[in-house]
Amino acid sequence: MPNIWAENWFSANISFRLNDKWDFSFKEQLRLTPIYDIYERNYSEFQIEKFSKSNFNWGISYRHVIRNNDMESRMRQYNRNTYFFTQKWSMGNENRLNYKYRVQYQRQRERLPNTNKHVSELRKYWRIKTDLSYNIKNWKLDPKIGVEFFFRGSNHPTDQYNKYRISIGTKKKLNKTQSITFKYMFEKQRKSWNPEVIHVLAIQYNYNLKHQTKNYIDKNNED
Repeated sequence: MPNIWAENWFSANISFRLNDKWDFSFKEQLRLTPIYDIYERNYSEFQIEKFSKSNFNWGISYRHVIRNNDMESRMRQYNRNTYFFTQKWSMGNENRLNYKYRVQYQRQRERLPNTNKHVSELRKYWRIKTDLSYNIKNWKLDPKIGVEFFFRGSNHPTDQYNKYRISIGTKKKLNKTQSITFKYMFEKQRKSWNPEVIHVLAIQYNYNLKHQTKNYIDKNNED
């Protein structure tokens, strides 16, 4: 007897890459679903990622979440901190097949006004994600498939469960700096009775800027 519903995620992401070594991004997302009178949540997230020549990268992020709690007729706020590392490979003819994995650890706790924040529940997840994409020649909508597993931390709340998420999507480039990502996701809890099952249609607008300092350019030219 799964508890099934659908959501729509609308996002905008602005990123700034410095010297091909650092990436600073800010993301705003709105989630809509009929079960919470349309509005479910929105969040603001700031992320920093460090790149290396070996494609072994690491990063951190902070997210502030505002969520609709229909049962209590009020909005609840959360803080989430994330630490992650990623690695990417290109394979096949002309390196058209791309494989990427990401390991992430996150901690989220509700912000309770005028109350010691440590009395609220702490939700911890280890997340392992694998992405597989293929660059089709003379085709602008390259497919991307992702599989992600969520493993709850120790001393977890009683209503927190392991889950998995499967996604398929593509990206449409508008110009050198702008693009739109389209994605469908299927998410399900690992639960023997009444697991939550979510179907998600997501659209994200991306604006990407790059800058290389004079010292960085001169150093690469010397190499």
